[in-house]
Amino acid sequence: MFANRMDGTGYTPYIGIIIAVVSVSFASIFIRWSDSPPLVIAAYRMLFASLMLAPFALGPCRRQCVSLSKNSYGLLAGIGVVLALHFWAFNASLTLTTVAASTLLVTAHPLIIGVVSIFLLKETDKRAMVGMVLGFSGIILMSVSGLEGGELAGNVLAFTGCILAAIYIVGGRLMRQKVDLVPYAFFVYLFSTIFLFGACIATGEQLWPMSSEDLLLFLLLAGVSTILGHTMYNWSLKYVSASLVSISLLGEPILATIWAALFLNEVPTPLVLVSGALLMVGVLIVAKYEVKIEREKPALL
Repeated sequence: MFANRMDGTGYTPYIGIIIAVVSVSFASIFIRWSDSPPLVIAAYRMLFASLMLAPFALGPCRRQCVSLSKNSYGLLAGIGVVLALHFWAFNASLTLTTVAASTLLVTAHPLIIGVVSIFLLKETDKRAMVGMVLGFSGIILMSVSGLEGGELAGNVLAFTGCILAAIYIVGGRLMRQKVDLVPYAFFVYLFSTIFLFGACIATGEQLWPMSSEDLLLFLLLAGVSTILGHTMYNWSLKYVSASLVSISLLGEPILATIWAALFLNEVPTPLVLVSGALLMVGVLIVAKYEVKIEREKPALL
């Protein structure tokens, strides 16, 4: 029933979001298992994701790809650079802090979107500020826990990735109203690939040879966490609000923390759990009011 409803009606977008959450939650494990530097991991992840989409972009969706305006290409390039920086910051944070702290902080972007909505766009109910206070209190408390374990730099990188993720989600929400899924994802990933490989060359990172284990992990990051994860999010952004997608991403740190305990023997400290709970409650409160506002708006399509 749902498989045939890929027009975004019914429950299909929500099923897509569930698949995306589970797929993305494995990213931190794949990254931790790799021996390559954060920048190289991000570059190959985007390269393989671009190659996986290329047959569709050059085949059935070629007309949509070549008919984009110069302005659209420019915006897609900008979103691609933001995504590249997000992946680098997230990858780098995982070398310096725990999976739980990194994934919790990097998925706190509804707080950033909420601040913009209240103070710049005047869209979100000001009662959401209660959630912001709780959420940012959790972030501060988690930073304190990072001081104890020497993980502050990793936490800062993860929160930087959070800010970049907020920009990426809002940009994707706007562009997906105008650009079909395959052209959108292909060009964002392609521009991200170009930027990341350029950054690798500029910083002198070794791009070859790669171990077979790392190449397999890059393929898993591309196929599972990117195509089934981020691309599924991109598809859903045309049919649901950016705020709702932001809420769904809270499933990532929960699942990632479970995977880290199972596969990396990494159990979060009580302080991380408490600060993470504050952060997630704050995000849920903020997102609740954002979704309410989105539902009251006239449909974009």
